[in-house]
Amino acid sequence: MHFTDKVVITGNVKKDEEKTIYDSEGNIVEDDGETEYTEENGYKVETTKLYNEEDLTQSNYNKTKKIIEKRLKNMGIGEYKIEQNKETGEIKITLQDSDEVHEIEEHMEQKGEFTIIDKDTEEVLISRDQVKSAKVVYGTSQTDTSATVIYLQVNFNKEGAKKLEEISQIYVKTEEEKEDNEEVAAEPEEETKNTEEVEEQEEKDNTKYISVNLDGQALSSTYFGEKMSTGVLYVPITQAKDSETLAKYVKEVNNVATVVNTGVLPLDYEFSEEEVEANVSTKNMIIGIAIPSTLLLVACAYLIIKFKVKGLVDTLLQIGYIALLLLAIRYTNVVMTIEGIVAIGIFAAINYVFNFIMLKKLSEKSKLKWDTVGKFALYTIPVYVIAVVLAFNKLTAVNSFGMSMVWGSFCLYIFNLTITKAVLEMLSE
Repeated sequence: MHFTDKVVITGNVKKDEEKTIYDSEGNIVEDDGETEYTEENGYKVETTKLYNEEDLTQSNYNKTKKIIEKRLKNMGIGEYKIEQNKETGEIKITLQDSDEVHEIEEHMEQKGEFTIIDKDTEEVLISRDQVKSAKVVYGTSQTDTSATVIYLQVNFNKEGAKKLEEISQIYVKTEEEKEDNEEVAAEPEEETKNTEEVEEQEEKDNTKYISVNLDGQALSSTYFGEKMSTGVLYVPITQAKDSETLAKYVKEVNNVATVVNTGVLPLDYEFSEEEVEANVSTKNMIIGIAIPSTLLLVACAYLIIKFKVKGLVDTLLQIGYIALLLLAIRYTNVVMTIEGIVAIGIFAAINYVFNFIMLKKLSEKSKLKWDTVGKFALYTIPVYVIAVVLAFNKLTAVNSFGMSMVWGSFCLYIFNLTITKAVLEMLSE
């Protein structure tokens, strides 16, 4: 994010006013955009604020920020920065510019109201309070074995499980015979009509459907085929036939699960975005690389002066170590950040110290003893522990630092004990 353009998503509390229009008889009228709804024309307009002042508290602002931050983490957004104005509740989220920015913004705006409703009457059957958690699962389609169905698995709490079991016995597929007292005479040519077909015509589909909604938008509409007594509901969302599409859909449904899991926003926010240029300019990058490179050259010059030919060869070998480290980072897809570059610099310095010790020992003897390597490894154990711990962090900056140190550790011993040691011992002999 330091080296590329960024996107700053700014969120502010919606402070819109809702207008309700009544006619002279007290009925609610929808605004057609043309009529003047004035008292002279027999209308009454009532304005209601979306939020009262007592709702716009620092507690609600902080809760909103925490929920949004949880969503960013659970969606796997490794590199971001989130700031909040504690007085107004304004939130600023800085992300690396990518194709996913608009999708991320959509999930930030979502309220998170998960409901199961009667599809016909829109009566709320199960609310978000009765949901424990949600996650993505998938399985083979029953109608097309080449397709994989992606489900949203919803786990309910005790109250929700009881309610799910109850509605699973009501919202089922049923067919009833038509109650028609009128006698219809069949035409002579139709008397031989298939009896089963006639029976089908005399049956009425009375299936009751539920709708699984998120913020009023239907995720799926279905009915139950059996009694749901486990407290778990599998909501079919979509299906895919190839791995690329499957990965895309799984990620999208996982984002939906994240919105459900992180809770309901106490306030409605509206977001806008703007692009920002990279913090680190080309000039600053050149300066940042030039200074440590100069220090390394001075240090290598000291090796050449002190150890002559061995020092010169060792200097070239240290360049080889850095090259190997950069290849390892490149081919293991470590995201490079400023913190990662700092880690490379740290291990360049550690490698220099290790090589200095090796040269000093070899100037006294023709062979390098393993106890020298062991002592060095023992003294630097804290560095390796820190590297491993930070490598498992999901934040891009921390992960980049940790992974660069992990590969720096591996390359340090692999390169020096196989190549540097052999070459320097050969020169000593």
